[in-house]
Amino acid sequence: MPSLFQIVANTPLWVWPLMVFVVWIGVLSLRARTVPVWRLAILPVVSLIFSLAGIAQSAQPGLAAAGWAVALLAALPLGLALGRRRAVRFLADGRLEIAGGWFMLAFGLSIFAARYALGVLFGVAPALKAEPLWIGLAGAVGGVVAGIGLGWLAGVILRARRAAVALGE
Repeated sequence: MPSLFQIVANTPLWVWPLMVFVVWIGVLSLRARTVPVWRLAILPVVSLIFSLAGIAQSAQPGLAAAGWAVALLAALPLGLALGRRRAVRFLADGRLEIAGGWFMLAFGLSIFAARYALGVLFGVAPALKAEPLWIGLAGAVGGVVAGIGLGWLAGVILRARRAAVALGE
C-alpha cells in the first residue's frame, strides 16, 4: 500500500490546477451574484462530461452505463430539491440573480474527491478496473454526481421561472 506522500507525488500535475479551478468556482458562489445561466451550468456540465468519459473508458461500457443511469435517475430528485431551495430570479436581460451558498463548493469538491479516490484506487489496484462490481460502482459515482448537478441546475432554473411567473414578468 503506497503512502499518502507517494499517492500525492504520483498524481498527474494537471490535477492540481483543476482542483484550484473547482475551489475558485466554489468560493465565487458563496456570495450573491448576477450571472448568465451558462455560467451556473459549468460544474454540472463538467460532471456530466467526466462521467460519460468514464463510461467510454470503462472495460465494460454497458455495465458502467447501467450503473450510471440508475444512479443518475436516483440522484436527480435530490439535486432538483437542492436547486429549488436557492433564492434566484431572472433579470430582464436573461441573466440570473442568485443568492450565495455552499452548494457549488461542496459539489465541486465532492466531484474532485470522488474522481481522485477512484483514480487512486484504480492506480493502486488496476485489476479492479476489470471487476464488474467496480465497473458498475465507478459508473454509479459518475451518475450520482451528474444527477445531483443537473438536478440542481434544473431546480434553480425552475425556481427562477416560477418567480418570474408569480411576479407577472
